Amino acid sequence: MQNKAVKLSLLATALFMLAAAVLIILAPRLIRWYANYRQIPKAGRIAITAAFYGSVVPAIAALCCLWRLLGNIRRERPFLQENSRLMAVISWCCVLVALATGIAARWYLPLLFVTVSMAFIFLIVRVVRNCFIAAIAIKEENSLTI
Repeated sequence: MQNKAVKLSLLATALFMLAAAVLIILAPRLIRWYANYRQIPKAGRIAITAAFYGSVVPAIAALCCLWRLLGNIRRERPFLQENSRLMAVISWCCVLVALATGIAARWYLPLLFVTVSMAFIFLIVRVVRNCFIAAIAIKEENSLTI
């Protein structure tokens, strides 16, 4: 059952990677359409574009780390130091996205929702990472016990 959940997560990660690649190409048109539809001033359109392109690299980096993390879990190797490092990278990618959107929120306030969401996800990932670090320590201690 767990393997199905991991496979589904891997599939979702791959779909998000594909969506990111497509959005890199289509973002200018989509942002232009959205700005015209919502009657957003030019400064807001520039802010949305800057926030997107400032967020896309950390988002793709986080997806790549997530892919490797899920691969380790699929191979039944969840409690590795590498997984802890991957979660650390994912959490800091969330901070970078929060910074990009937080700065751009000065010109387009709704981006503040993304900023707060990413800061919250950062917190959650850090807590889970700390739990993993504790589990890794217990695993290493148990492996030394005869």
